[in-house]
Amino acid sequence: MSVLDKVRRWIDGDTAELVLEQAARDAQVKPRSKAEEFIVKIAKAVESVMQAEMVPLPQGTTIIPSEYTIFLSGEDDKEWQGVKRKGLEQGLYHILAERAKEIAGKKKLETRSFVIELRIDATLEKGDLRVQHSWEDSNANKTGVLARPKAIPETPPQARLTPATAPVVQVPTAPSQPPVRPVVTQPNVNIQQAVPLAPEEGEEMTHVASRAAELYRLEVWRGGVRQNVVPIYQKEIVIGRGSRSKPVDIPLAGDVEISRRHLTLITDGAGNFWAVNEGRNPASVNNYELPAGRRFALAPGAALNICSYMLRIQPK
Repeated sequence: MSVLDKVRRWIDGDTAELVLEQAARDAQVKPRSKAEEFIVKIAKAVESVMQAEMVPLPQGTTIIPSEYTIFLSGEDDKEWQGVKRKGLEQGLYHILAERAKEIAGKKKLETRSFVIELRIDATLEKGDLRVQHSWEDSNANKTGVLARPKAIPETPPQARLTPATAPVVQVPTAPSQPPVRPVVTQPNVNIQQAVPLAPEEGEEMTHVASRAAELYRLEVWRGGVRQNVVPIYQKEIVIGRGSRSKPVDIPLAGDVEISRRHLTLITDGAGNFWAVNEGRNPASVNNYELPAGRRFALAPGAALNICSYMLRIQPK
């Protein structure tokens, strides 16, 4: 029996006695690991919030909160990092998605998807956790901790169409109509032509500012393919998925794990660079995960990873 099957059984209410009896019958008495205990504890806490907040609607359907933030202690957060954290998030998402349907019963569940987020609460002791829900729309520019979509493979060079091999698309034309004869008018000698006015004394002339100097260039990579090289003219830029309410300077589209404002790049214009991670999901430099909210010195040419994207600074 897999770990996920065990979690489903525990969530379904199987008692410890039944589990032990089954284990004894199979002669495979095996205590649960600390990791399994922790997963069960989180799943039960989120399920409890689902049941308490579930709202049945008059049309015979039901809804649940669309966002769940799970607060862990600092020690537990350190233990669940990297691939282990990714597995925990995705495992909880799939388990709780099934549980939500089962809790709804015969009523149709209107909430199609939800977001699970792991965060730190410094006031919690090791092993403790806290669940906070939200009724916001999880599809409204929210950062989801879902399985990353597969990158679209680049078209191989031999499959690319050249002007000589590209198919010709026939564009339908409008039915032919008789040509329209242009109307020639004679100038009206009674209308005076406009004469430019002389500038008034003390009038300010238009100031033509010099163009901003390019500070550096930023390479944008995804899936091992360089997507773009962007010239940067500002000392501080914001990178992320962006939205109308939170615009960014460098938008990174197509990855739901990227926050609307995920990273800030700073330079002093003298060749020194810093990065500040503001996203819900990690950003890393050469496999070193950046601490959230802290300025980290960044060397030009270093690989700056933001989920499925990789950025690299080209100094001037």
